Amino acid sequence: MPAPNPKISRDDFEALVRRSGLPLSESQKSELYGAYGYVEAIAERVRAGGMRPREVEPAVIFKPAAKTGGSP
Repeated sequence: MPAPNPKISRDDFEALVRRSGLPLSESQKSELYGAYGYVEAIAERVRAGGMRPREVEPAVIFKPAAKTGGSP
């Protein structure tokens, strides 16, 4: 099954990559852009078609407590 085409333009995707600060090669960016349609589809399902804010996804707001010292 071919990957869905991303709705975001390549230029906008490049801006996201720059904002992330990740040092990606052109080949890595191309591969990620090719799979970005899947990311958009997942985000739509999580947000119920864009009708819910991103904060309703627990993984976005969950902050685990850090253990300090000692053994588990």
